[in-house]
Amino acid sequence: MPVARMEGASPERAARRRSQRIVMRVPLFVSPAGAPPNAEWEPVETLVISLHGGLIRSHQQFPVGTTLDIRMRNKLSSTRGRVVWTGSLANQITFEVGFEILGPPGFWEIKFPVGGAPAGLTKRGTLI
Repeated sequence: MPVARMEGASPERAARRRSQRIVMRVPLFVSPAGAPPNAEWEPVETLVISLHGGLIRSHQQFPVGTTLDIRMRNKLSSTRGRVVWTGSLANQITFEVGFEILGPPGFWEIKFPVGGAPAGLTKRGTLI
């Protein structure tokens, strides 16, 4: 069962965000948009999600502005995203990639409220 917890943020930073961030592992496949049909999709997991995007760790370094095709591993859900932030980890083998979702809201299939735990989560942060 996926586990989620709220990311701690100052009230000022949270007020500037378009939506609340949630620390949650979601298994995905990613590939640069326009890749050849026989190109391999990279399996990744999110570190953080929000209504408008997410943060993943990837073995590929995607430049800011890259459009990604994003697919949920266990479902048929898919969307496109645009890389808005990248950072390399100390090992220089893994990269953190922040992306915004270009499709309509609802890709994550959870409700992001204005405050408190997301609908469908217990007090412990377990998805129900």
